[in-house]
Amino acid sequence: MIVNIILVIVSFAFMEFVAWSNHKFVMHGFLWKWHADHHVNDHKKNASQTELYNPGFEKNDYFFLVYAIPAIVLLVLGLYSSISELIAVGIGISLYGLTYFTIHDVMIHQRLKIPFLTHPKSKYLQAVIKAHLAHHRGKNVKDFNNYGLLIFQPRFLKK
Repeated sequence: MIVNIILVIVSFAFMEFVAWSNHKFVMHGFLWKWHADHHVNDHKKNASQTELYNPGFEKNDYFFLVYAIPAIVLLVLGLYSSISELIAVGIGISLYGLTYFTIHDVMIHQRLKIPFLTHPKSKYLQAVIKAHLAHHRGKNVKDFNNYGLLIFQPRFLKK
């Protein structure tokens, strides 16, 4: 039981590294064609009201499948073969996905309007939002280095 709890936590934590490296090397690399509309739509959303902004599906949303498929496969295999460790890793990946969706799509980009999640009071969550928005609207070269979600440069914790 304790091993499975540790596996859930380690899998969740490891996914931050996976998200950071994929964002930097895949999304801003060879699969920019999927990710570009996320940046373009964000700029349109924050530009003048005369520009068109479609808050619906983005090609960037394909990455949801990239992350969800391994979790689903691990959960199905674990349940089918009664290997609790596979289930634990699948749960860790899924929990990270839920966290990422809640913070990135609901809190930061507000693709779903959930009032109590749009303006968090937590200093940490406010820093997460600042770091991500700096990545989208970089003012200097350091701003574009914010590829992770939950781990970021300490300067974003300052007012």
